[in-house]
Amino acid sequence: GNEWFGLRVAAAPVVYVALEGEVGLRNRMKAWHVGNNRPLPSGLRFITQPFDVRNPSDVDDLAHVILSGGGAGLLVLDTLNRAAPGADENSSRDMSEIIANLKMLQERLGGAVLAVHHTGKDESKGLRGHSSLLATLDAAVEVTRTHGHRAWRVAKSKDDTDGERYPFVLRPVDLGTDEYGES
Repeated sequence: GNEWFGLRVAAAPVVYVALEGEVGLRNRMKAWHVGNNRPLPSGLRFITQPFDVRNPSDVDDLAHVILSGGGAGLLVLDTLNRAAPGADENSSRDMSEIIANLKMLQERLGGAVLAVHHTGKDESKGLRGHSSLLATLDAAVEVTRTHGHRAWRVAKSKDDTDGERYPFVLRPVDLGTDEYGES
């Protein structure tokens, strides 16, 4: 029953696996709290431990931890590259293994798995790596920044329309100064 960008969405617990940018995570959490004048949602949890989606033991451990903590309607892996250390993104074999294990996570958790992934140097070619990744996705959301303007769009949707752009603005939040007097 909630709305986001004019779209109907359902509230759900979220587990965010921060595999890069962990150092700045505390400031981003504080900025959300300050900018929204309320605490982070209780259904939002973070994991900052290394994780390898190609390792069945890591996949089992992650699913177990999430389910033991009450589950998740959305699991975010930031980023796919860091969740598959040493994988060759261009290899159909490596990408197939990654895709299969992401699907296993989705089935075990019963929710959505969102893997943050980047385009290559030539953004017109889309996602980096083997084409099987885009082919197997249920949906792909693309975020762009052009001359200071940001937008997101549904670049692919198996079961709905795609292509509409939704502009957004990132607003800086003043967190004051740290113990060294720096902002």
